[in-house]
Amino acid sequence: SIMISEWSRLFIDEEDSEVPGNAGKRTGLTTPVTVVPLVKQSFDVGDAVGGVAAVAELSGVQLLFKKPKVGGRSAYKDKDEDEDKESKKETIKEGGVEVQVQQLSNGELQVSAKRCEIEEGTMIKEMSEQTILGSLREAIRAWRKEQ
Repeated sequence: SIMISEWSRLFIDEEDSEVPGNAGKRTGLTTPVTVVPLVKQSFDVGDAVGGVAAVAELSGVQLLFKKPKVGGRSAYKDKDEDEDKESKKETIKEGGVEVQVQQLSNGELQVSAKRCEIEEGTMIKEMSEQTILGSLREAIRAWRKEQ
């Protein structure tokens, strides 16, 4: 989980960072993100049931997409939408990617990623999601080589 925490710092936008030059732009993201650590959870798993390992500990991060500062969501809106809808203050979540690290009862680690902060009307940012997943794969490969 330390590796995922360190990896996620690559995506911190320059304005959110205490370290100058540590911008998400270096990662190739077209949408800036906010990094939110997940609360670490531990589970009392006892013995594995039927030889299947249970999750003993869970941690990770959420990379939540920010609303664009210039142009807002209007760049993505359908041209046929009513002007009334455009004039309403938008509170639709921007979406994100949640990366979980699960330590299993047998000592193995399992990493998973899924969409998060999605609701009706959320614009799916597939290119940014793919960039995040590609970066995660590279980080895991590098971490495995170090072990």
